[in-house]
Amino acid sequence: MKILQKVLTIAFAALLAAAFAMPIFITITNSFMTGFEITNRYSITLLPANSFYALEVFPQIHFVRMSVIPDFASLGQYFALFRDVGFMNALWNSVIITTPAVVGQLVICVPAAYAFEFCKWRHKEKLFFVYLVVMLMPLPVLLVPQFVMAGFLGISESVLAIILPAVFAPFGVFLLRQFLKTLPVEFIEAAKIDGAGQLRILVSIVVPLIKPAIAALAILVFVDYWNVVDQAIVFITDFEQQPLSVYLPRLAGSFEIVFAASVFYMIPALLVFLHGQEYLVSGMRMSGLK
Repeated sequence: MKILQKVLTIAFAALLAAAFAMPIFITITNSFMTGFEITNRYSITLLPANSFYALEVFPQIHFVRMSVIPDFASLGQYFALFRDVGFMNALWNSVIITTPAVVGQLVICVPAAYAFEFCKWRHKEKLFFVYLVVMLMPLPVLLVPQFVMAGFLGISESVLAIILPAVFAPFGVFLLRQFLKTLPVEFIEAAKIDGAGQLRILVSIVVPLIKPAIAALAILVFVDYWNVVDQAIVFITDFEQQPLSVYLPRLAGSFEIVFAASVFYMIPALLVFLHGQEYLVSGMRMSGLK
């Protein structure tokens, strides 16, 4: 019975993994198709409303026939993509937004989490509760005060309107503090007895011990702001300053370019996950998050 249960569990997990991987696989394979092959091998059939009983409830159901493996692989769409000035500019804008967001949040969150956990000062738990409240608020609620503050600071039409809220986001402080709770306090006390200051303790003891959590936070922040959409639409109206996540829908008129751009768009996040998946799992597990 246990063997059957294990086989069924593995089969279900494999089926679920295949279902999630299929769109990625189709995107990659179709990125090597020419536009002529894509438009001629894809067809959409609209069944009449009286075909089945279900279609009487949903009269406009489309069945898409698609191809997976290209007849003739082509790299022309990739070369055309790299010659697209708008695409390369949007790619650079994504780098400009993502890199300061990741680095800035790490610079702020590491000492902030250390101060919340190991330093003694008044009202720190009350302030941390405010952090939690802000963290639990949905993004549409936060966009309104962020938009007001961006207008007050005069950065509403700049990437700074996205970067600054990212740098001071509360989730990183919460994640790292949860991880710091697992560290033995004896390390900190022994360092204080030896005469080490707070900065020395943070740099020489705490940071090396929480590298998995720092790596996990860097991965999560990178993916979050590499795929940023809402903030980019609200704060930046100039097309030349918008990131790649907002630029991609403008390529919808050219199928082969869309597939190639989608593959190139997901490569950085995929590489980051593959390279840091062990740190991500370790950091999330040791921080107590599930």
